[in-house]
Order: sequence, then C-alpha cells, then structure tokens
Amino acid sequence: MLNQLDPALRSPLYVQLKESLVKAILEGRFGTDGQLPTEHELCEQLGISRNPVHRALAELFDEGVIIRQRRRGTFVNPAWITRQLSDTRVRLTVPTEDWASLVRSISPAEIILEIEVVPFADLHRHLLAAVAAGEAPDLAVLDSVWVPQLAAVDALYPIGDLDAQWVEQTYRADVARAFIEATSHRGRIVAVQAEADVAGLWFDRESVARAGFVHAPTTVRELRQLARGCLELYGRPPIAVPAGPDAAETATYVLHGWLSAHGASVIEQGKVVLAEPAAVRAIRAFSGLVKDGLINGESAGWGRRQALQSLVSGRSQIALGGSYDLADLAALTGLSPVQSLDRFGFAPLPVGPEPGAKVLAGGLAYAVFRQSRQPHLAMRIIRRLMEATVQMTVADTTGQLPSRVSAASVFERGSGFLHDVARLLPEATTRPAVPEYERVSVQLRHLLAAIVSGGSLPRAMRQAAEGISAVTGLPLS
Repeated sequence: MLNQLDPALRSPLYVQLKESLVKAILEGRFGTDGQLPTEHELCEQLGISRNPVHRALAELFDEGVIIRQRRRGTFVNPAWITRQLSDTRVRLTVPTEDWASLVRSISPAEIILEIEVVPFADLHRHLLAAVAAGEAPDLAVLDSVWVPQLAAVDALYPIGDLDAQWVEQTYRADVARAFIEATSHRGRIVAVQAEADVAGLWFDRESVARAGFVHAPTTVRELRQLARGCLELYGRPPIAVPAGPDAAETATYVLHGWLSAHGASVIEQGKVVLAEPAAVRAIRAFSGLVKDGLINGESAGWGRRQALQSLVSGRSQIALGGSYDLADLAALTGLSPVQSLDRFGFAPLPVGPEPGAKVLAGGLAYAVFRQSRQPHLAMRIIRRLMEATVQMTVADTTGQLPSRVSAASVFERGSGFLHDVARLLPEATTRPAVPEYERVSVQLRHLLAAIVSGGSLPRAMRQAAEGISAVTGLPLS
C-alpha cells in the first residue's frame, strides 16, 4: 500500500514515511473509514524500526493530518482531507510578468493560481515582511543568495519533506554541485535552483574588431590592451561598471566575479579572506584599470541599466555585468535577444595570473514557505517548472541557462551565447551562503564604489573586510 523507503537516501526515513503517508491519504488508499495501519503493522510492512514510524505519525498528528481515537486506532482527519481536496489555490510571488506567464503555462489545470508580481528590487524586503506577518506565499521565485537567511529562521519548507525521491533522483543527480550547496541548509535542500547565470563582460563587437581584437579578452592583460585600443579610437574611458547605489546586487556580482576570476574570494572555510594576498592582488588589478583611465569614473554612480545604456549608446565599448543582462540589452536596443547578440558579445571576466580562477555563477530559485497552506501543490508546480523541456524552452526565450545539467548540456554541445555560458558552469563557484549575505553585499558594494571613484584602496579593503567580519561574526583570516 505504501511506497518502500530507501535508507540510502539523504532524507531521513521518518520524512520519507511522512511523504508516503500523505500521498497515500490524498490518493484515498486507506479506504472509506480512513484508518491507518498501526505502528507495528507499518514497521513490518516497511521493514523498519519503530522510531521513524512513531516520529512520522507524531508529526502528522501535530500537523492535523491524522487523528487518534482511543482503543480504535489512527485515522485520516476528515477536516484536513476536505481542505486539501477542496482548496487548490496556490499563492505565488514572482519578480516579473514573464515568470507569472511561465507558471500559468505549466501549472496543472486543477490548481488555481493567485500570482503576485513584486519588482525584483523590492522582492527581498517584501518576502521578509510577509514571513514576519505570517502571510508568506506558498511558493516564490527569489534570488538564491537569500536562501540561507530565510532558512536560518526556519521560513522554508525542506524540499525533501515534500518529495524525497525527486530530490535524490532528479535534483541532486542533475544539478551542478555549486547550486546544490547554494540551496541547502544544514545538509538539507530548502530551495530549488531555477536557472543559472554567470558573471562576465559585454562588449560591442564592431568596436572590439576596430581595436584589433578577433576575440574577447581572456586575461587582464588582454583586457587592458583592448581598453587602451578603444580609448585611442574613441577618446573616452571604454569600460562601464554598475557601481552606484542603484546597482544593488549587480555591483556585488561584478566585484565577487572579479575576485573569483583571480582565484580569490570573500569568505572561505568560516573566515573572511578579503584581506588575503590573492584578493589584494585582484583588487589592485581592478584599481589599475581605474588609474589608467580605462574605467569611466562616472560608473561610481551608475546602476545596472545605466552601465548597459552606456554600452548601447556607444559611450562605452565594454560593460561589466552578467549573462542575465541579455534581456535588458534587448530592451534597450529594441532588438530581440538573438539580434542583440549579433551586435554585442559576452565573455567571462578575464582571469588573473594566479591559479585557481573560477567563474561566479548565480540565479533565481524556487522556494516553498513553511507558512504555505498547500506545500504539496507548490511542489507539483516546481516539478513541472524543473522539467528539462520547460527549462530549455525558457533558455531559448530568455537567455537564462537551465540549472539542470542534462538540459544545459544540450546547449553545451551547440554554439552561440548559451553554449558559451553552459561550458562555464561545471566548475563555477557561487556567492557566500551565509544568512547575513545582504549585509555582506552592502560592504562589497561600498568597496566597488570606492575603487571606481579612485578612493584609498588599503583603507577601503580594510573597512570592507572588518565590516563583513562584524556583520557575520566570522573572524578575519
């Protein structure tokens, strides 16, 4: 009657049993009276000890799924099953209308969607406020770097509690390790990576060719040569950087991406390593571009779209950012994403001479909230969204790479923009998975603005490192 449990899975046996029992209840497998087997019968049927059976039943009782009748046994709670079968509404919070349209297109017909669109710039604060008020949505699309903070306050539903088999056989088996770590908390998956993007630079293809380059710069030395060539041609600093207050997380993404490309990081093994030699050399290389007049000093006040607008208008020939900028580039040019790629090229951030260079990856994630009224229906939507064919369709229309390796590998075998991004993911790294990430990001934004504006480099780095140590409680290395 029940699915067999697998001790080899990471998900505990009691969690697997809870999931199996809920599924059986919703499918009506316990007959007209709804009586469940006894603990002893479940132990014999599944070949497991009493402890996981007792805990699974105790939690289902606490959650109102089952009721206990003295001397009669354990039964399905009629009120609970009525609510589940009659209420198929799922509340979602998404950052754009495009996400809303996608969810509508793949959701099962019997699920009634209540979708709230909150602009990305406001989404983090909105979700935190909703959790605090006890009004969190069933499902949200959010930045994966917010996962540790939400998980630390137990706001997210462990995905393995909803579908342990899918987590092990699909998610863990077919998503890059970096994303598995980014969506985990204390060893348990608490969100699902929806898409993937990487840090890099955009360049005007015609300008790069006029400067004598047949390919994008792959090293800092080549970037410097290309930028100098563009400076001579156009008489203006050629590199735009989203380093202003409105750049928000984009600024952090650029700086952290630059550090990763130089084999450096911000936090490693529970310590703040921003003052380590590798990080210092990486920041000095960036600062050198500023001192040589190759980075536009006005960038210290620019947001993400301003840096891209500078590229589109021809005032800059290179803009630092990420693969996620394709949609904004298309909007600014009035071209389709494919047409935009005829005019602009994308490449990973140039690497430094030090070993250990990595590409920084990130992206959005799906999360089910503890306050969800319909977590299992939310999980059904996630499973649909994570189907390889859905992910590939989204990639073709948005330029965002699938998070599933099997889907991304299709692009890796091809050519063009998605191919170039896909080949970077296997060895990519992610931003620090710490609950205090938002405050860490603020420190890094201040550091980038100080670098671009020509401030004191030693003082700015020291302040950033000490600030990150203060907000996280982690020691300086």
